[in-house]
Amino acid sequence: MPTTTFAGHPLHPMLIVAPAALIPFGFILDAMHRSSGKASYSDAAYYSLFGGVVGGLAAGAAGAMDYLSIESDTDVKQTANVHAALNIGALALTAANVLSRRNTRHHRGGSLAMSAIAAAGVLMSGWFGGRMVYEQGMRVKGVSPVAAARELRMPGDNLLQQTMLKEEAIAPAAGPMLR
Repeated sequence: MPTTTFAGHPLHPMLIVAPAALIPFGFILDAMHRSSGKASYSDAAYYSLFGGVVGGLAAGAAGAMDYLSIESDTDVKQTANVHAALNIGALALTAANVLSRRNTRHHRGGSLAMSAIAAAGVLMSGWFGGRMVYEQGMRVKGVSPVAAARELRMPGDNLLQQTMLKEEAIAPAAGPMLR
């Protein structure tokens, strides 16, 4: 299966910027609406989430092409399965949130929780996407010029990393029926 490129670079990382920013930003705007009551925050959250869905569909299409090129029963496929599952879940939850608000932009019921869960899913998925690139070399040409640079880590970073790796370990390495 071919991978997707644009001007010689992988297309998927170029397209993830919109959903990776707009979905968490939609949650922030929803939280601002909840705390202030200002309708403008709720309106902005709706459009941010809508843009996240549209951008997520584009990024997902490019990512699916790359996904189908990964060999089954590999560590990269296992990581890709977690990455894809989190993105599909976050995108579906965001789409449901947008659809539930199509008649009124104001969040109600569980829409703030949906925004929060989707934002968390996108952020976690980004970690697994980074793992595929920075640790497993997915679509990386050559060698990193910063490989020997010292890393700055936040407190608790190693524990968080180990938790994420444990979650990945339960994912199937073969992938879903798409082969």
